[in-house]
Amino acid sequence: MRSGIVFFSGIIMLLAIASCGGGQGGNADKAADTTNLASDGVVFDDDSAALILSSYMRVKDALVESDAVKASDEADKLASMLSNYEGCENTSMLAQEIANNHDLAAQRAAFKAVSHDIIGVFEHAPKASGTIYLQHCPMYDENKGGDWLSTSSEIRNPYYGDEMLTCGKVIKEIE
Repeated sequence: MRSGIVFFSGIIMLLAIASCGGGQGGNADKAADTTNLASDGVVFDDDSAALILSSYMRVKDALVESDAVKASDEADKLASMLSNYEGCENTSMLAQEIANNHDLAAQRAAFKAVSHDIIGVFEHAPKASGTIYLQHCPMYDENKGGDWLSTSSEIRNPYYGDEMLTCGKVIKEIE
């Protein structure tokens, strides 16, 4: 079982390296006068970015709750959105790995790779207002750590759920 997760994690990381255009994703040809949708208090100039962040947060929250079925359902929606977001086609495949699996450990391994890509997107996505928090759990993945995004500075760890709900810290504010 352990070697299967290690193999699965290796494949996920390889896909992550080539995903989301190195954080330069987005729909560059989109009109600048979008409707400025809000996602959990963060307002974006790009409607697609707001929808993707909201969907990503639902996947994260399902993992915080250790709800593999909900994480799968929400990841399927995220994968669909990412497949239509320029440069994020490979990240879409990573999100689909969460959707296709009901094993929390495997979902969390895939979430780490998805988060890596999504962080790159939102570090560069034009925002009108609001703060996104880059959070880090140093203990995840045999002390290699795992990052995720949140719209709240409060730590709710998606890698451990109730086991270590508040393990982690804010390492960056993306404004």
